Amino acid sequence: MYIRLKDQRGIINQAVQRAGSYRKLSKILKIPLSSICGYWNGSVMPKSRFDKVINFLGINQKNLSIEELPKNWKQVLGGKNCVKSKRKKGTFETQLKRAQKNGALKLKEWHKIMKENNPKKYHLIQYSRFRKIGGYKYKTKKGEKVRNIFEKQVADILNKCEVKYEYEPLINIERRYFFPDFLINKKIIIECTMWKGETKAYKLKEKIDILKKKYKIFVVIPKGLYSYYKILDKYLIKGLDEFVPVAQTFRAIKSKERSNR
Repeated sequence: MYIRLKDQRGIINQAVQRAGSYRKLSKILKIPLSSICGYWNGSVMPKSRFDKVINFLGINQKNLSIEELPKNWKQVLGGKNCVKSKRKKGTFETQLKRAQKNGALKLKEWHKIMKENNPKKYHLIQYSRFRKIGGYKYKTKKGEKVRNIFEKQVADILNKCEVKYEYEPLINIERRYFFPDFLINKKIIIECTMWKGETKAYKLKEKIDILKKKYKIFVVIPKGLYSYYKILDKYLIKGLDEFVPVAQTFRAIKSKERSNR
């Protein structure tokens, strides 16, 4: 079962204040930081986590205005909206029969089999689909398409410094798959973001905690966003001006490796 609170943001704020910080609350309740940020932004909570929060605050559930949702609430909501839309257009019955005929109802089984037996190919297929709808509108001097102007600027600096890189390569660590923004020399990962908000920082931290086991990590952000990304301080490069000399060291590392051969 899932729970949605009428004053969910206020409840999460109370919990954070009592714990002292988002990070401390995460440790106390054993709930990921990114999830706590999500609940603050209105995401529904599993009943077990809802109980942890109100027990931590000593609040009686009867005093709260809550909405209880079933386990399959996402499927139910999505299904209802989809059916409603298609019935309005008069296409629901036709599309349902076509889907059954083409075996579309076995799609879930296909995802499961591919993940288990050929995870690399599966993630590459999903990534390819994502790129097609993701709006990669900016083209670098190298000629590749990237997500936004900030990624383009970072890529162009690397190119100007004659640093060879891979853009969003597939990386597998501990049976988990990632597409970091830039990979250099198979050793260095650069993530760059201009997203305004702490939620992104916490999500990046979870990702970095895994990637740092094998790679050296840098996170490039615009100077004005430092307050959002303080938890990543030891990985941060604040602004493109600060990134240029760092990029030049990547070229120096490559040259040193060649001379040692």
